[in-house]
Formats: sequence, structure tokens, C-alpha cells
Amino acid sequence: MDFVSRNTSSSSAPPPPSDRQQRQVGESSSLSSTSSAAAAATHAPAPAEELEYLARYMVVKHSWRGRYKRILCLSNVAIITLDPTTLAVTNSYDVGSDYESAAPIIGRDENSQEFTVNVRTDGRGKFKGIKFSSKFRASILTEMYRMRSSKIASFGEFPVLHLRRRTMQWVPYKLKVTAVGVELIEAQTGDLRWCLDFRDMNSPAIILLSDGYGKKGIEHGGFVLCPLYGRKSKAFQAASGTTNTAVISSLTKTAKSTIGLSVSVDNSVSITAAEYVKRRAKEAVGADETPCGEWSVTRLRSAAHGTTSVLGLNLGVGPKGGLGEQGDAVSRQLILTKASLVERRPENYEVSN
Repeated sequence: MDFVSRNTSSSSAPPPPSDRQQRQVGESSSLSSTSSAAAAATHAPAPAEELEYLARYMVVKHSWRGRYKRILCLSNVAIITLDPTTLAVTNSYDVGSDYESAAPIIGRDENSQEFTVNVRTDGRGKFKGIKFSSKFRASILTEMYRMRSSKIASFGEFPVLHLRRRTMQWVPYKLKVTAVGVELIEAQTGDLRWCLDFRDMNSPAIILLSDGYGKKGIEHGGFVLCPLYGRKSKAFQAASGTTNTAVISSLTKTAKSTIGLSVSVDNSVSITAAEYVKRRAKEAVGADETPCGEWSVTRLRSAAHGTTSVLGLNLGVGPKGGLGEQGDAVSRQLILTKASLVERRPENYEVSN
């Protein structure tokens, strides 16, 4: 009744309401409040569903206000930065209209972790570079190249010979150097056979071969690309029309300019092709460990025998039974040890990855 008493005139004050009237007013107010709350709840916008992020990285943002930590979230549709303390969104850029490019900042310091992302706001105005730094720079730039376009820019394509260990033969392929790594292309069909990101290369990443395993009169035997994470190394040799030096130079220069990674080449020692073949046969993850469990499984692979990166989690099963149009399905033995999870071929028990 406070509202009524504050808004009535003292000279014509109405008689006080009865108990029944008071009950009716109270019930009406209660119903009105309930209806208003229900209407508000009905019209309240549903909370926005969180994006499916490709990756999230801890970074340091550099601005005129100083340096402060951010969580950089990458998805197929947006680039988002979060305050790591509150997880509140501090900036958001649409990939299609607000993101132009990303590149490392190359300086004299080999250990530099700085890079720039060229963006704008709401699809208007000029693109401007925002400076970040992170120890994950190579991975961040690799993901940002991929999210911009499904077709990565090529920086060189070379005819090469690939040494197949089982048949001991040099087989012709094309080795393509892209902004994020290398791709091995079937010479006849153009199909992607194998790929390796710069960020996934070991140190040293390249070992030289001292001879060509049956090839004579060449500059030197070739080179071996060495991946991380237990993946098998592969030996190559420049074919007619190029040189090993040209291939290696293109690979190392591209890695430095696009993702800021120094790909190391071991020039101190070289191995013969025969030594490489023996070493390659022994390459395995957890080969000397006692299995804790073993299962027969079917692996659904992406293109290039499972070496192609898959963006997102909504890639369906393709016509070959694998992930996407070019993926396939293969039988594998999955072995669990105390230190690793190993994938082996059932026919010969070799490590397959």
C-alpha cells in the first residue's frame, strides 16, 4: 500500500480498502509478477553455444598499454581472445571478413617468439597488425594458415625419387613445399600420398645420405626427412631437373619465412643408404616394452594415409570408409605399454605411424 499512499491526495483520500480488497490486490500483483517473469523468461535470448575450437593457445599480447596474457582461440569461423583470469571475451574477429593474414616477426634473435595477426573490426576499415608472442608460435601460425583456406599456398614443387624400403627401389614422386610443410604427391595420379608439417619435424629435421643406393654420378645420395612423435622417416633424392640442394634450400627458407621455424640440417655427418635402411627397419615406438594390452582395431584414416590434418570434429565417413572423401580404413593392432600407445600392422607387426 506504500505506492497508493504516496500517490493519493490528502484532501480526497478514499476509504481504506477492506481485507478482501487487499487480498484481491495482492493476488493480482502476484499473478502479474508471475506472468511478467514468465514472459521475460520466454523472450530471454538463449545462451550462445560455444564455438568448436581447432586449438587454444596461451599467448602474450603486445599493445601500447603494455603486455598481458591472453588465451588465443582459433576456430573455422572466428579468432577469439580471452582474459585467462575471467575467461571473458576481449576481442573477436570473423575469419571470413575480419582476418587477413598472420606472419612471424623475423629478427636477429633466433629464439624470438613474436608474430603478427592482421585483422579489422566488423568487416570495416583497414587491416592492422596485432602483435603477440608465444612459445607455440609455429603451431599457431600453422593453424592460422589452414583456417584461412583449405588449399595451402605452394612455395615450390620438385620432382624427387622416394626410396621404398621394402622393395629397395627409388620411385618417382613430386615433393611440394607449402606454407606449413611438405606434401608427397603421386606423379601419375596427383593424389596426396604423405605430408609432414614443419612443426612436426625433429631436430635435426634433415639428414644427408652419402650415396644413392645404386645411383651413380649424382651430387650426393639424397636426404632423409625426420618426423617427431614416433613417425617413420622417409628418404628422398632429387630427380632430373632439380638438385637436393635446391629442395632442401626451399624447405628451410619457407619454414623460416612462413612460421618462423629454423629447420635444422645435419651437415656434420652423413649416412649411407644401406645404413639408413637398417636404421629405418628398427624405428619403432615402445618396441622393447612389455605390452599391457593388445586389440585388433580398424583405423579410420584421413587422406594421405592418415597424415593429413583434419580440421574440426565433423568430418564424416567417406566412400572409402575413412575420414573425408580421400580417407580410407585399415586393420591395425593397437598395443598399450606403460609408456606409449603403439599402432602396428597386423601382417608384419611393424609400427605403422
